[in-house]
Amino acid sequence: MDLQLTGKKALISAGHKGLGYFIAKRLLEEGASVAICCRKENDLVAALEEYNTLGHAIGSICDFSDPSAVQQWTEDSGSELGGIDICIGNASASGQNLKYGEGVEPWMKSINIDILGNALFYETAKPFLLDSSAASIVQIATITAIEHHDVPITPSYGATKAAAIRMISHLAQTWGADGIRANSISPGPIFVEGHRWDDIRSRMPDIYERDVAMHPQKRMGTGDEVADVVAFLASSRSSWINGANIVVDGGYTKGVNF
Repeated sequence: MDLQLTGKKALISAGHKGLGYFIAKRLLEEGASVAICCRKENDLVAALEEYNTLGHAIGSICDFSDPSAVQQWTEDSGSELGGIDICIGNASASGQNLKYGEGVEPWMKSINIDILGNALFYETAKPFLLDSSAASIVQIATITAIEHHDVPITPSYGATKAAAIRMISHLAQTWGADGIRANSISPGPIFVEGHRWDDIRSRMPDIYERDVAMHPQKRMGTGDEVADVVAFLASSRSSWINGANIVVDGGYTKGVNF
């Protein structure tokens, strides 16, 4: 199916690694132009070198916990690309290296990136999105926002991701009439080499094997499987999906929402 993304302009926060890497590659393969941001120069250079073999990609250094930096990156990227059709909110405090019981720091880090950073991202992008014929926002959340997941992670991660899902629902209701759709996705356990589940497999193999055994499909998901869903939601092929939180976990969560 042609996703009709050729010529579309997409901004992806933290689009250099992890799920952001797979999402950026997928959109480039579909013909979109992509702007990414990350915090380290060497990561940015390496990502852009690869991405520009697939299509048109630009990028900047941006700390998503810095409001002025988020606004500047969004405005500059929109101007350089000549517009914004798609915003992918992928930047996150992660929660993996934050510890519960360390006071306000883990919470403020998550709040500043996962809630405030994304809110400013979408707010700053709105004037560009209003000029698009098929504007779409996709927020990367987590199953930890909707169901307890017994893994070594601070509770601020799931709590702020849940708040981000609620923010997206609000944008869908209030910006939908302007032609801007907003959805979120909640990935389950996704194995990406060099990232969270790779680390857990190395340091806590019992937890890794437990989660695989608990999964209906007896495996972790892949970055490509998440990127495929994001690309669909970013495209006009999903034009009647707005305000949804799509769970991408292969059946790992057990709750039913009516």
